[in-house]
Amino acid sequence: MRFITLAALTVACIAPALAGQTCKYVDADGRITFANVPVKNARKVMCFEPVPHAAPKRLGHAPGSSAQPPGQDRETVRIDPATQQRRDLDRRQILERELAEERRLLEAARRTLSQSTSTSGRERESPDPALEAVQRHQRNVEAIERELSAIR
Repeated sequence: MRFITLAALTVACIAPALAGQTCKYVDADGRITFANVPVKNARKVMCFEPVPHAAPKRLGHAPGSSAQPPGQDRETVRIDPATQQRRDLDRRQILERELAEERRLLEAARRTLSQSTSTSGRERESPDPALEAVQRHQRNVEAIERELSAIR
């Protein structure tokens, strides 16, 4: 029993170190997958370095005071402004790349939709996959634009 517990704990500690980089893959249908191993039939778009694990900093209170500020846990991590600014910039750049890719996929889906409606003169009884792709990419573009507008 101890051996199994020790083995499980060892694997849990070593696995993140072996995982390496997480990469973004896009398949032929435009589906995006994030993985730390190659994804079959998909192209690698970009990779991200693993986030270093740092021990959270504890905030101290005045001696003898047990009151905590409202809305804060007992342990709060403070991030210096320069680090947060770098993170915000990285996030903005990633979102801008994602937005450009989604816009490209949206235009391709619109072209596919226009070709499919021009070649088939009759209406379909089932939902059109090309129309669903256009709607999905449009929702993605709108969501990324909302995220970009929320960044400081």
